[in-house]
Amino acid sequence: MARLKVINMNNLEGERREPPRTSWILVSEKTVGAQNLAVGYNKTHPGGMVPEHKHEKEEEVMFFISGEGKFVTENEEIPLEPGVCVYNPPGGMHKIVNTGDKDLEFVWIYAPQLPGHRK
Repeated sequence: MARLKVINMNNLEGERREPPRTSWILVSEKTVGAQNLAVGYNKTHPGGMVPEHKHEKEEEVMFFISGEGKFVTENEEIPLEPGVCVYNPPGGMHKIVNTGDKDLEFVWIYAPQLPGHRK
């Protein structure tokens, strides 16, 4: 039987990226040996965004906890606020934009995990 693992984000250093955002990878093959998914936390800072990109085979879920923003696809813009959960299937271009004056914070999940989350 696999051993339970606990990660405390407060003990981890986030990875700062440009445009201004910070991301923590909490669960992945690299961090705990997970094989089928990855979970993390993102703070997209005021004026920042997660640039446009797509995932060829990964499903993605984002649950927004604080701040304001928009999830932009090729066909629509979805307003983001605390409590919004977005399921993003593989293949579509998308970006996340912070439209507010405080951090846009969300939990993200990929299944399967991205190649960069693997050892």
